[in-house]
Amino acid sequence: FGYQVVQRQSDLLVSAPRLQYENNKTGRIFRCSTGGYCKQRAAVNMSLGLAMAYDPSTQNTMVCGPTIPRDCASIAMYNGLCFEIDSNNTLVKSYPPATEADIAFLLDGSGSVSSQDFIRMKEFVKNLIRTFLDRDTQFAITQFSYYPTTHYYFNTFSTSNWESQINNIRQFGGGTYTARAIQNVVDDVFSPQRGSRSNVKRILIVITDGESYDRQNLPAATQSADQKNILRFAIGVGNAFTSTIAKQELRMIASQPADSFVFQVGSFDALDKIRDNLQAKIYSIKGPQGDGEILKQEMSQEGFRAAYVSGVNNMTVVGTDEWRGGYKKYQLGADLKPVSFEPMSIEPNSYLGYSMAVAKTNHGPLTILGAPRNQHKGVVMTAFNEQLRDQIRPFESQTGEYFGAEVCAMDVDSDGVTDLILISSPMYKDVDREGRVYVCELSRLSVVCYFDNPSQITTLRGDASVRGRFGSSLAVLPDINADKFNDLAVGAPLENDGQGSIYIFRGEGGRKINPTYSQRIAASAVQSGLKSFGISISQSSYDQSGDGLPDLAVGSKGKVILLRSRPVVTVTATVSKATVCFTMKLLSNKTHLAARAQVNFTLTLDANRKIPNNRAEISKDVRHKSGSLNLNLNTKECTDVDFFIEVSPNGTVTVILYNYIIFNSLLINHLSISMSSSLVQKMLSIHSIMSSDSCLMVCLLAQTPDQAFLHRLKPQHFIL
Repeated sequence: FGYQVVQRQSDLLVSAPRLQYENNKTGRIFRCSTGGYCKQRAAVNMSLGLAMAYDPSTQNTMVCGPTIPRDCASIAMYNGLCFEIDSNNTLVKSYPPATEADIAFLLDGSGSVSSQDFIRMKEFVKNLIRTFLDRDTQFAITQFSYYPTTHYYFNTFSTSNWESQINNIRQFGGGTYTARAIQNVVDDVFSPQRGSRSNVKRILIVITDGESYDRQNLPAATQSADQKNILRFAIGVGNAFTSTIAKQELRMIASQPADSFVFQVGSFDALDKIRDNLQAKIYSIKGPQGDGEILKQEMSQEGFRAAYVSGVNNMTVVGTDEWRGGYKKYQLGADLKPVSFEPMSIEPNSYLGYSMAVAKTNHGPLTILGAPRNQHKGVVMTAFNEQLRDQIRPFESQTGEYFGAEVCAMDVDSDGVTDLILISSPMYKDVDREGRVYVCELSRLSVVCYFDNPSQITTLRGDASVRGRFGSSLAVLPDINADKFNDLAVGAPLENDGQGSIYIFRGEGGRKINPTYSQRIAASAVQSGLKSFGISISQSSYDQSGDGLPDLAVGSKGKVILLRSRPVVTVTATVSKATVCFTMKLLSNKTHLAARAQVNFTLTLDANRKIPNNRAEISKDVRHKSGSLNLNLNTKECTDVDFFIEVSPNGTVTVILYNYIIFNSLLINHLSISMSSSLVQKMLSIHSIMSSDSCLMVCLLAQTPDQAFLHRLKPQHFIL
């Protein structure tokens, strides 16, 4: 649970592709609310949810299972399937179509077949049907002798009690009119009215024990079958087919080339010996126009990765052609035959399609495919219109680094055109850490990584860690820091002894990404007990917390964490003037006194910094300002001083300035004291201005022209 996660507008889809149920079947999908409640939506024995892709334009999700098991006696074959579901979790379509074949059985019920052999024939049919039931293939059963009789049509065959239905079929006896029976099946059984479909494989399996009575009509009957694209397997049972004429008749019944569609066994007991071979040949048929190509896709694991682009669903086939790999492209909502990119130039066991991304260019979509096991190091291929464009091999390659394990297409500036291709090597070993991500530029249809010029290579790395698997997941994020550039999330699920973490890297102007991460979110900082945090990151981000900011869904082992974005604010500091105020208050007991004074002051800005390190100035290179004010008792007198603050190189502004003011007060008039002009009272003080409500204690200094002495008066307060 948590291997893949898709964040939708109102909920989450979470996969558990290895979750077991019902006797070792695996694969489940859950729909989870933001309240933490999860409900199972689907369970299919195919590692369902190993890959998931979301289409924001339609709000549909592609859910894939690449390991549909098909057990033959000698080998277990694995194909795949993707389901497209809408926002209401309703199935829209499957790719390739889940109902892949209409199979009709034509059983010889003539008198030459003993009752015991007829039972053995029915057992053979039941065993063959069992191998196809998982794909919802439709079946019809017709018995023939003199006249054909259809016991079950495609639309009347019951999947609930089908075995008992077959057991209840009774043998007719009589002559063997094979051509008449084939013509009847072509005309009546393979018809829309009987449930036959035009967009699936059509297969007729004829089982007979002898030559027909109407051999002359076989060419016309088989020609009718060919016109409806009905592939025919002919199974001859018994000694009757030892003659040349009888063998020719079997070849006439079968499709061409006859060697691939004719089976002979000595008795009905031996039918099961050909079942596996027949089953494999039916599997290998590629579609309505199939030509019976033998065992090319038996391990394809279609849907190992999936991606939406412009009305198309791309599905990788990592196991095709001896695990060379590639991808298939299906038109959404159409039953057209898919086109494919399956290069034979790549070595077997490369796993091309282990990862996939689609870049948007001005020339059309460019598909990027990772093959991390190529030459035990990895390679990335790009394809345009299903033709090979580039092969990108790792820089400073290491055996086992898994170059191309994840690929990602990033539009940094949101102009609709991909700017960067990111390629991960999660098992690359540095001296002190594991995993790296290469940042490559997309120039038209070419991916440029600068591997031939190491000084220009941009590489993303995580913190030092013995094990980290940095780059195991990649996801483009919306602009989370409000700088108008999209950002990137990188998962490192094995950091901190397997707890895991994710990293955030910021997009920048010039179609670039900052190689220094802006944030590291460790599992331990989110919730205790998390394991493999960052194994998956949702490729889509929506506001599900209701704060107007995009949220981020991150998968871990057994849990999915929904992270909220932090609000981003900008603080604009506008400092234009300082207001210097003086207030003279009377503290003596004589309330009838009146006084008037002149205050001369000098304001020094940022006084604890030496020039040229000071940042506050009155004007260029001037940080002192002198002035004077006349004061009356109990009256605040103020003056404004304009000044400027220089912004530091990192764009920040220090709010607190340690400013000093030097002032002296000349007592101009004191109504209660008669004074001569030679005895004028003055005060002088230097004070640090820490805040607007600081209360400064000053002492008066009395001076005469010929000598100075301390005149001890009651201290006065000046409030600045």
